[in-house]
Amino acid sequence: MDLMQLSAQNPWWRNPAAIRDDAKLKKLDESLMKWSPRLLSELKFDRDRIYTLRGPRQVGKTTLVKLIIRELLETIEHSQSIFYFTCDLVADEKELFEVLDLYLKWAAAFRLERKYIFLDEISSVRDWEKGLKYLVDTGALNNATVVLTGSHSIDIKSSIERLPGRRGEGEGTLDKIFFPMKFSEYAETLNSDLKQFMEANGLFEAEKRQEILSNLSEGRADPLLNMLLLYQPELDRLFDQYLLTGGIPRAVNEFFSKNKIDSSIYEIYIQSLIGDLARWNIPEMPVKQTLRSIAGKLTTPVSWRSITDETDIGAHVTVRKYVTALEDSFVLNVLYPLDLPKKTANFKKEKKIYFQDPFIFHALHAWASGLTDYFESANLYLSSPETRSKLVESVFHSHLLRFIYEKYPSDVFSPHDRVFYLKTGGGKKEVDFVLKEKGSVLLGIELKYQNRINSSDYRGLTVFERGILISKDRFDLSGKYATLPASIFLLLL
Repeated sequence: MDLMQLSAQNPWWRNPAAIRDDAKLKKLDESLMKWSPRLLSELKFDRDRIYTLRGPRQVGKTTLVKLIIRELLETIEHSQSIFYFTCDLVADEKELFEVLDLYLKWAAAFRLERKYIFLDEISSVRDWEKGLKYLVDTGALNNATVVLTGSHSIDIKSSIERLPGRRGEGEGTLDKIFFPMKFSEYAETLNSDLKQFMEANGLFEAEKRQEILSNLSEGRADPLLNMLLLYQPELDRLFDQYLLTGGIPRAVNEFFSKNKIDSSIYEIYIQSLIGDLARWNIPEMPVKQTLRSIAGKLTTPVSWRSITDETDIGAHVTVRKYVTALEDSFVLNVLYPLDLPKKTANFKKEKKIYFQDPFIFHALHAWASGLTDYFESANLYLSSPETRSKLVESVFHSHLLRFIYEKYPSDVFSPHDRVFYLKTGGGKKEVDFVLKEKGSVLLGIELKYQNRINSSDYRGLTVFERGILISKDRFDLSGKYATLPASIFLLLL
């Protein structure tokens, strides 16, 4: 590795304006949907910290990094203080150390006040944390902010745990997860009027949205809800599209430019996932069978054994291993039942398994089913009210996980500590989602994505003092439990 090779990935060293020619940013600027992720504001570059940035394939992690670099170049004095390097061709911690050592020695001549180091796809480097540990311990990363990106949670998470006390301190979490667009981000990006309304009324702030939902669960309606009702027809239309495209930027742009999503977009995601799993010696065919079984049981409580029985996999512990790997690859989310007296998850009983994002679901559902026209398969799945409502429930689960993490952020956060479903003995009362909030207060959320709401639909919520029923289009605060349309509720998560 020599300086010219490093310079090729950092053209702004010679001319800060060169960032304008970056292929990722040019593609973003030319796209119909110009998403500015809220995560951009969560990274602090005025202190010594080592951040990790994880997330699914194709979500745009590299583009996000380039956006950060473009913003930094507008505020810093020396462009040489920004170092970006993609680690795809770096074999091990020794080579990684050589790359960083080369940059740091070269940059020392500029007497930089701070350095900003971005290592893309760090998980491709064997034992990468050893190289970083040495640099931290020797003081080489003093006055530097480091951002590490990767697509597989297993490697990043397990490796970063070997750097205790070496990642900086201060407010905010160090481990960031870059998910596909939430529905609120999707809606505000596609509707400028809605975006202006949300910005003017503080709805970009998590605390404001949390306050509205908290008041709603206690029967108090914020006046903003009445204003949001005026946007409901547009929100419902956008939600229909979201169920088809999901929040993967490339798929969204493809849909709005061509009114369809080409099969190659789905297959790029599938091939990337297969490659990631192969690195962990997880074979393709058993994973395919596992996904087919899970897709067919979406929203239904399942056991590891029931999935095993529908595959050629010999042991349920192997199925569990595969599901865990898919969870760590940001494909699936697992929801466990609530042990009501203990207010904790019951890991022994049947669980529900959801998909992280509608696009991810459509891609893997078609692939696992042996279908080749992915877009047609997605439209067919959504044409049935029964299967459509299953995907809606999956979307709600992923959004509730992100909501509760945003409310109680922590680098050791586990969704299984705060989000559950309820099924009482004999199945007399069921609630789709239960959130455990501060002081172990339980909030029941029942989803009834249907045209008519009856009094019996509230039966499960009577287990809880606080609860919200989510309807397809009904808004009602007259009873003990508030009723809110699905698209408006999602906008507030």
